[in-house]
Amino acid sequence: MKAYYMYPDIRGDLISFTSDDDVWLLSLKDMKPLRITSGLGVSIRPKISPSGRKVAFTVVWLKSGKQGGDIYVVEDGQARRVTYFGSRNSRVAGWISEDEIIVITDFHTPFVQWTEAYKVNVNNGETEKLPFGMLSNIVIKDDIIVIARGYQDLPNWKGYKGGTKGELWISRDGGKTFERFVSLDGNVSWPMIIGERAYFLSDHEGIGNLYSVDLNGKDLRKHTNFTDYYCRNASSDGKRIVFQNAGDIYLYDPEKDSLSKLDIDLPTDRKKRQPKFVSVIEYMNEAVVNGNYVALVSRGKAFLMRPWDGPAVQLGKKQGVKYRQIQVLPNGDVIGVNDEDKLVILGKDGSEKVINKDFDRIERVKVSPDGKKVLLSNNKLELWVYEIDSDNARLIDKSEYDLILEFDWHPNSEWFAYSFPEGYYTQSIKLASVDGKIVRITTPYGYDFSPSFDPDGRYLYFLAARHLDPTNDKVIFNLSFQRVVKPYLVVLGNYYSPFNQPLDEVSSNDKNVVIEGIEDRVIPFPIEEENYIQIAGAKNNKIFLFSYPIRGLRSLTGDVFGRLEVYDLENKAKELYADNISNFSLSSDKSKILLMLKDNLRLFDVNAKPDFNSTGRKGGVIDLSRVKVYVEPEKEWRQVLRETWKLMKQNYWNEERLKNWDSVLPKYERLLDRISTRFELSDIIQEMQGETRTSHSYETAYDYDTPEPLSVGGLGAEFEYDENNKCYKITKIYVGDSTNENERSPLRDPGVQLNVGDCIKAIDGEEANGNIYSHLINKDQVILDVITNDGKNRHVTVKVLKDERFLIYRYWVEKNREYVHEKSKGRLGYIHIPDMMYQGFAEFYRLFMSEFHREGLVVDVRFNRGGFVSGLLLEKLLLKRVGYDHPRNGKPIPMPYFSSPKVLVGITNEHAGSDGDIFSFLFKKYKLGVLIGRRTWGGVVGIRPRYRLVDKTYISQPEFAVNFEDVGFGIENYGVDPDIVVEIRPEDYVNNRDTQLDTAIELALKQL
Repeated sequence: MKAYYMYPDIRGDLISFTSDDDVWLLSLKDMKPLRITSGLGVSIRPKISPSGRKVAFTVVWLKSGKQGGDIYVVEDGQARRVTYFGSRNSRVAGWISEDEIIVITDFHTPFVQWTEAYKVNVNNGETEKLPFGMLSNIVIKDDIIVIARGYQDLPNWKGYKGGTKGELWISRDGGKTFERFVSLDGNVSWPMIIGERAYFLSDHEGIGNLYSVDLNGKDLRKHTNFTDYYCRNASSDGKRIVFQNAGDIYLYDPEKDSLSKLDIDLPTDRKKRQPKFVSVIEYMNEAVVNGNYVALVSRGKAFLMRPWDGPAVQLGKKQGVKYRQIQVLPNGDVIGVNDEDKLVILGKDGSEKVINKDFDRIERVKVSPDGKKVLLSNNKLELWVYEIDSDNARLIDKSEYDLILEFDWHPNSEWFAYSFPEGYYTQSIKLASVDGKIVRITTPYGYDFSPSFDPDGRYLYFLAARHLDPTNDKVIFNLSFQRVVKPYLVVLGNYYSPFNQPLDEVSSNDKNVVIEGIEDRVIPFPIEEENYIQIAGAKNNKIFLFSYPIRGLRSLTGDVFGRLEVYDLENKAKELYADNISNFSLSSDKSKILLMLKDNLRLFDVNAKPDFNSTGRKGGVIDLSRVKVYVEPEKEWRQVLRETWKLMKQNYWNEERLKNWDSVLPKYERLLDRISTRFELSDIIQEMQGETRTSHSYETAYDYDTPEPLSVGGLGAEFEYDENNKCYKITKIYVGDSTNENERSPLRDPGVQLNVGDCIKAIDGEEANGNIYSHLINKDQVILDVITNDGKNRHVTVKVLKDERFLIYRYWVEKNREYVHEKSKGRLGYIHIPDMMYQGFAEFYRLFMSEFHREGLVVDVRFNRGGFVSGLLLEKLLLKRVGYDHPRNGKPIPMPYFSSPKVLVGITNEHAGSDGDIFSFLFKKYKLGVLIGRRTWGGVVGIRPRYRLVDKTYISQPEFAVNFEDVGFGIENYGVDPDIVVEIRPEDYVNNRDTQLDTAIELALKQL
């Protein structure tokens, strides 16, 4: 069987590779592949030992969004785990001997981009860091050492030329000194040494091909001439080279200058390609109710059923589809959107009627109460009305700023309301009729959203973030608006507001909408502001208010659950209706409410008091076991690939630059018959996304159908095995600020108080031999048997860290800060910003408030992962100190308060990207100070992360290109040049020298 082959390696006449998520071994003599792993996970990047008897490889786990990985070795048919780094960002670079491998990993570094080389003993798991510092690959031949820095495999960004592009460095004295060896205008990766030449892959001429230079970096030669697909993941045994190209493996012999494609027939059952049932609740993303029917979408498939009994009927096409934006029509049929962005009516009888109107990418759909009209919005920022019976469509409105995503129908099905983006962060509420008449109800200067009609047609409800009452920030000198959203009501006719009733009771049966003076009939609810996100009018004067708790954004992970309250317009009271729900929807007549909780659906009458302690119908629980979600991966994968391609075509920021996109899909579709697993599909998707040659073209899978990864705990320390005492000696304990949460090694917890030099003899009664981390898998607490420095025996209970990264990051920051203080004698402060998101915002102010008063600041954005808050941080740095306020007692206070000193020096590097690129550019542009370091990543075409595929895979399309006055679009795929280039050489890491930080201190002190 012709399969999809990845990550080849060669040793003599043996070839290893990955296919069907396993490692295979093939002899070139008989060409019969043998599967040597089974069911471990996704087994990738194999490397064959010198004797050919062992193969080392990475196992990747991805299950329901949880991921992990580590290094295994297989010998004589048995696989053993040999590392416990707990990171899928670990791989084997090669074998040193029959017993030792070199592993590249981000283990115990402050950033995932910072990877180093470790020597690992495959027999006992002992590890030793090699003294070459940050690198991404390494090859050793005698005293010649070639290391790669920057990207090695970058399928999702072809033609990359930014600051993180791969480069080669060489040492000719066994690693004592290095010099830059190969740097081209494109990515250079996978170094190999054969004879007196260094071979590598590069795309500096447009397509990834095989090249070589002599060991002086001269005499560049090209050895392959592929034009469609990239050569990727090359490997060599020092004599011949193998690499992958479009799922095939090629063998290159330098001595003969010959290239051949290996004709591999794989004897596999393609188990992961077989049909399967999946969880309805895990993949359910829509659920609606109308009349006696509930409809839902799970894994892209549409289902219809009665709430309490009877069958759950799958509607429309059964496989290889993605239905979305479903609504139940009055007759029980379902209307929605199909893969081709067409409205479809899915009959209860299994029929499907396609409405052949082109609306581009349909973003939202809302059916009128009479079931005859459809409101829909699209990615072109338009709002349309479609009339089903007449098959007519009318463009109602179009914004210049954002998508129109919220709208609702008046019960008479003639009027509708929608929130209209008026500016970059302003929205008004508009009222319109099906004949195209539009009235703006609210002024265009606030943020008004979530319009919803009273089912009796008397009122229109909406939310508005207009109540701006600032509160003091509890940490920094600033004011902020925490609770600003209040519900409002629009009286639609000429009658009294429900909040201002006359002495004599007045009732009005007039349900006509009166336009004249409507903007004067907007009334706020007499309740406090809250973080409301949705309002919905229901039967019998009930109004539902959905809110999210105000929480720290750094701590938000996974799904967010909110609070649903109900306001009774009759008695003017509000009470809790349901808590911890993810979403809700009302029936078309607004008499029933459907609640989506974490693990079930519940349906109630809007007047009923929900009983969440009961099950079954009494508790409103809809039995979802009736819904059987059957998936045929082969058909689903075709739909996934096509949708990914289509979303790029619809949303890529510049249509002209993607004019050849139609030719891309068939190029990758023809590979689908060869793949066997979701992991292999990811490889194809990433390569296809990479054809944009643009940043932020991502695919992040949700599930590879592997075992669930088990966490590898940490103790916040470094260890060295003591052969004499048979124990693990503590050589370093990571410490941040011990008064802050997660900034202390558990070895320093009260009652534990271990020290450097103490030796761990056993963990939970097991002798601590081999790799100490092998005893910390899936552990929350452990008991350590310790021999202290003074020879005493101790038994201590320790809480294991689930993730050491943050502690190690804090240790790195605090060491840098102490170093800057020491070198400058307290005149300079230090700030590091790890990203331009919530953590970066918090880290900036955490350090700024304790450092701003100094005479100068070093602002470090190395390894910044990007985000969107650079402007907020630059505002603070632009507020320059111009004087001091002198109190009678104490030190002078900088003026303006919380302003930055006049002397700033910035540090950036090749791993600062996206909004980190922008921060670096604006630091120079605003002349805040000298910027030193390396050219930045160079990816500034931004994304709006809103699309997931049927299997919950996240994909993105570059939608917003940054254009600056003086450089235009020039930062994209180039980066930002520092004012002064400062390299950290491999030998600097060995000597613990941060030459970039040293240069920043020196420059700042000179300016002082």
